Amino acid sequence: MAKKQKTVAKLKQELQLIFNAYIRKRDEDKPCISCGLHKQNKQAGHFFSVKGYDGLRFDPDNVHGECAGCNCFDESHLIYYNENLISRIGIERFRNLKDKAYDYKKNGYKWSRSELLQLIEKYKQLLKDLE
Repeated sequence: MAKKQKTVAKLKQELQLIFNAYIRKRDEDKPCISCGLHKQNKQAGHFFSVKGYDGLRFDPDNVHGECAGCNCFDESHLIYYNENLISRIGIERFRNLKDKAYDYKKNGYKWSRSELLQLIEKYKQLLKDLE
């Protein structure tokens, strides 16, 4: 009997865990992208939300270490996230991220199994390299 392949949804869940761990490790010595305070146990906070911009959920320019207070409980956090994001990644990458968000809203995005499998391996390796 052949081994059952993981669904796209299961692969996205698996990748989300690995990607979030990578972001937290990458940004562990940086302040919260929104409030600028150095806090422990930061979350992987998305500038363009996963719910609205699923095609950007695994874009490292869209996701940065953010304290739980800002990520979950501060409705104005994106104002400061926006300002700090530009200083962190630069205006050119910020504009590129905005262009990708616009394109996603216009055309949508559908994840493929092969793309997710490649990203799982990529972020496993990047996380390993940081440890």
